[in-house]
Amino acid sequence: MPRFLAAIYTVLLFCGAMLLLGLSACSTPQRIEAVPERYAAQAKLPGLDDLRYVVGDAEDMQRLAQDMMDTWPRERRWLEQQGLGSEALPPSHILALSGGGDNGAFGAGLLRGWSVKGDRPEFSLVTGISTGALIAPFAFLGTAYDEKLRDLYTRTSPKDIIEPRSFWAVITDDAMADTMPLRQQLRKHIDRAFLDQIALEYVKGRELWISTTNLDARQRVIWNMTKLASSQHPNAVALFHDIMLASSAIPGAFPPVMINVELDGKPHQEMHVDGGTMAQVFVYPPNIKLGELARANGGSRKRNLYVVMNSRLDPEWAQTERRVISIASRAISSMIHTQGVGDLYRIFLTAKRDGMDFHLAFIPADFKYLHRQEFDTAFMQALYERGETMAREGYPWQTLPPGFN
Repeated sequence: MPRFLAAIYTVLLFCGAMLLLGLSACSTPQRIEAVPERYAAQAKLPGLDDLRYVVGDAEDMQRLAQDMMDTWPRERRWLEQQGLGSEALPPSHILALSGGGDNGAFGAGLLRGWSVKGDRPEFSLVTGISTGALIAPFAFLGTAYDEKLRDLYTRTSPKDIIEPRSFWAVITDDAMADTMPLRQQLRKHIDRAFLDQIALEYVKGRELWISTTNLDARQRVIWNMTKLASSQHPNAVALFHDIMLASSAIPGAFPPVMINVELDGKPHQEMHVDGGTMAQVFVYPPNIKLGELARANGGSRKRNLYVVMNSRLDPEWAQTERRVISIASRAISSMIHTQGVGDLYRIFLTAKRDGMDFHLAFIPADFKYLHRQEFDTAFMQALYERGETMAREGYPWQTLPPGFN
């Protein structure tokens, strides 16, 4: 994500200049009215009311906690059907996949190498944000989908992901590039049959979550993709694509995704963008005390948390030129880096409170392959291979966030 920033700042500065010259009258994309602020929590997805949660909203957090508790009886029923004992639940493994643009090749390669090594577990919960949202559904369905991830991160080029718009898009459109090529990729790989596979896992008590940012309300939203897949709603596949695209829609670079909702029967739209604008990685909100819920509701078990950061965590050095764009982009990328480390601290402390073992993977500091452009095929191939090799040889998972010791 940070590598887009210099270009975004360039066009925003140009936009300001053009507005001063009186070009602000140029037409821009229209939208249906946003949900009024005081009613934001009441907006509904027609026919799909119960599959998303606004982080921080008390009622939504209660619903999310209840959904987590509901996984345990589903899992027990499944175990009984397989002739397995259901009194003591088996160990649970959770996977959290961060943002990072084309750095997602690292996470895709790591998963493949983990599969080859032979000790990759089945995850009871997979979460994804930004590029992690593109990886998450395939990671959720397991090793059989490693090849699709390889295709996405090593056999694509920029034209397979985005279509650049005119420079004038800065004042006439909602982004500098169109993500229709990426949407076509999602349509190719994720269809109703794919959702049916996810729905089968939901029956077992497994969960897949993706996070977006509602830009109108400035709120982070968690979407239960397993519930969506299980709904059999006629718009389920299209909404699945929308959520994945929204989670990876870097503001200014990629267009936002407009989600149609209703309020008292009247249509409105929510503007959803990159979940990474609010968090670089997530598991579940800290105000949900999973350890207490498990002890009180028969869900106690050993839990392992694996966090894959599709980024370097060391402070990357670079000479910063004395120019507005260079200084601003460097500062913003530093804030994004710091936000990611802060997310890790919050996740680590939550995991320790709830009795989970913490495991962290990230791009090593010595990976310095030349990066010529966004979605550079050669760069992604090299990064994929690095992640795969490290995992195949036994990834050295870190048990503390950077600097914690």
